Amino acid sequence: MNLQVNTTEKVCPREEIAAYVDGEISPREELELEMHFAVCKTCSEELNTQKKLLCALDSALLSEREIEIPENFVRVVVTKAESSVSGLRRPQERWTALFICSALFLLVLIGLGEETGTIFAAFGKFAEQFMAVGSFIAHLIYDFAVGITVILRSLSNQFVFNSAVSVGLIIILFLLSLLTVSRLVVRFNRT
Repeated sequence: MNLQVNTTEKVCPREEIAAYVDGEISPREELELEMHFAVCKTCSEELNTQKKLLCALDSALLSEREIEIPENFVRVVVTKAESSVSGLRRPQERWTALFICSALFLLVLIGLGEETGTIFAAFGKFAEQFMAVGSFIAHLIYDFAVGITVILRSLSNQFVFNSAVSVGLIIILFLLSLLTVSRLVVRFNRT
């Protein structure tokens, strides 16, 4: 008896019935399925069940009943959501959240098992590269500031500080240098 059921399951194209109902199979396969439906009672019942389900879905979706939503629906939902969510308003909740996150982190570590070492190694490489980029940016800003300072000192020896023009020129040069540095940092962050 089990042998007959297993052979029926192997022969019956149950996966193709939905494609047949949707009209997604070739005409040759459609003809083969129709011939199979004429012989196989189980598949023809499955076909009828899927057709009934499709008709029920179509009638439910085509009904002209529409749900009217009040104008202030969004405002009411947002107000109720905000009033029911307490958030992190109390210090105890922050410690609870920290405890839960720590416990989840430990569970993840336990769940990873032997893979934990490789994940920490990958995280270490990422942190190392992040620190290298941060160090590069810090050195770039420092070197640029030192260069601007040297240029301003050499210019200040050329001018007399009592004149308003020389002080204005130094301030303009300083502001231009800050603008240039900020543009370099923004351009570097985009890349």
